[in-house]
Amino acid sequence: MPVQLSWTDRSGDQKFAYAKILDLSESGMRVEAREQLAKQAYVALRADQIGLQGSASVRSCTKQGTKYVVGLEFSGGLKWKP
Repeated sequence: MPVQLSWTDRSGDQKFAYAKILDLSESGMRVEAREQLAKQAYVALRADQIGLQGSASVRSCTKQGTKYVVGLEFSGGLKWKP
């Protein structure tokens, strides 16, 4: 299931990417992305298929093969309810 991410990188450039949702909970998600995201960065996210839109902070980012597994913690009161 795809999620659209947008964030500002360390050099101040606006970035956009689609990622694949691997795990989803009430307070966060784990996604597979093609780009590395800096820990503590804030991302805007949107997953229309599950009605989720808001912001999250990057808690982890680990390279696996050619992609990155990113742990996101929802922020601003965002919660996902199945």
